[in-house]
Amino acid sequence: NDFLVPDTKQGMFVTAVYAVLDMNSGELTYVNAGHNPPLWVKRDSSVESLTRTGVALGAAEGMKYEQRVIPLGKDDCILFYTDGLTESFNNDGEFYGEARLEEALKANHCSSAHELIDVVEKSLLDFVQDMPAADDLTMLALRRV
Repeated sequence: NDFLVPDTKQGMFVTAVYAVLDMNSGELTYVNAGHNPPLWVKRDSSVESLTRTGVALGAAEGMKYEQRVIPLGKDDCILFYTDGLTESFNNDGEFYGEARLEEALKANHCSSAHELIDVVEKSLLDFVQDMPAADDLTMLALRRV
């Protein structure tokens, strides 16, 4: 963070999520610096947001970033995504949004990380119809088996 502060122009910043999965214990350790909160999709189809643990990188000097640990259970998934997903809009100018994303995840039990991405992509495309993308979009999913 402090390395970026001198190089950032007023109003410029970087958001990031850093996560490490312990393959033996299933513990996911993460830090979220102002990024869209990843979504923890549990085996029972409940969805929990992995909250931010600090502000965007480069926003201010001397910031502290809290590390959090969650216990991923068998068949739990994590969806990491950029704001190009939730800020996509339809012909009426309505945003796809976090609520619609969570609804899609709760309504579709996914048997793989690939299927989770497919479910989100289908939900998004059904929503935006023929509207062009206004921003870049990146998604990454992981599933503990």
